[in-house]
Amino acid sequence: MTEPARTLHSKLQKLKERSGLSLRAIAREMGYSQASSIQRYFSADYGENGLPANFISKLLSALPGKGDPAITRDEILALADGSVAEIQRKTTSLPKTGVPVVGEVAAGLWMEAALFETENAEESTISYDVRFPAQAQYVVKVRGESLNRIAANGDLLLCVDYLAAGIELKENDLVLVERSRDNGMTIERTAKRLVSLNGKSELMPESDDPRFQETIVYQEGDFDHTEVKIKAKVVMVFKPL
Repeated sequence: MTEPARTLHSKLQKLKERSGLSLRAIAREMGYSQASSIQRYFSADYGENGLPANFISKLLSALPGKGDPAITRDEILALADGSVAEIQRKTTSLPKTGVPVVGEVAAGLWMEAALFETENAEESTISYDVRFPAQAQYVVKVRGESLNRIAANGDLLLCVDYLAAGIELKENDLVLVERSRDNGMTIERTAKRLVSLNGKSELMPESDDPRFQETIVYQEGDFDHTEVKIKAKVVMVFKPL
């Protein structure tokens, strides 16, 4: 193994250890069902000096924000080979300002629908994700313990409106959910893990708090009748200091 390849392996292993995630957990965060799908890149036998762009783009959805100190996007990009330049070039077309914070995500908190529609967005320090259109991205702040397995009170979630971005939701995606009652007059905003059980899509909790263990059945595409709507895919978790 060349010295650059050995250095790459060492850096990747250190990021894995810092994240606190198993190889299987990282694979699932990247959209794979098995650790074997990414194992070759973590192996000491991987002889390349950099990771391919398609692997880097998926790794960017899995590791940034994890660990202590939190893993950064730049640390992931530093592992890339020259082909990732195509991803980096897209950054120039994105706004230089931070992604706007448009509200909060808090299970059990019901608000008047009009308040969601007239929220005053504030600018964050979070950069836009180069994989998605800028106009489809926004940030929400976590309130409470409804996501405490992955995000604590005060953490920030970078969200992508999946319809506006033209992306498909996949099993195990973390999604931002809104559900309504009182004929749409009040809305609750929460986040759940999208899974498939017995042929149905279900939204599972990501909390250890006994107050937030409800599973929601989701009827995909039933926009006119369901009281539950998936609004966005959560692509990153940020933990402000």
